[in-house]
Amino acid sequence: MNIIHIIAGTSLLYLVQLMLPIRLKAKNDFALRAARAVKNLGESLPVFFALAVLSVFFEIEQNTWLALYWLISRVLFVMIYVSGIGIREKLKNGEKQQSQMIRSFVWALSIIFLVKMMINLIIAV
Repeated sequence: MNIIHIIAGTSLLYLVQLMLPIRLKAKNDFALRAARAVKNLGESLPVFFALAVLSVFFEIEQNTWLALYWLISRVLFVMIYVSGIGIREKLKNGEKQQSQMIRSFVWALSIIFLVKMMINLIIAV
């Protein structure tokens, strides 16, 4: 597997996530969480694509594994987010909010992979 395959897999993940809220149809918790998950992916996707393409251009092989780990963490993130695993509800300023510690951990891990990819690029270039 090379980084081009991972970029293609990431594009597929994004397309699946874009369709997921529509496929769930109802305005239930799953559909709402799916919509928030795709918005979250859309925020880090441009950074990933830029780092991945630059890694191909500059032939940074060690970023292939980091890109794969990032993709796996994002798949886990959406599964955790949409399924609602570990949701804890709390009141903040009179509004009900939900938190998922495991989701936050997986998100942080995905950011660490992006930062490591960036560091590898800076060192190599």
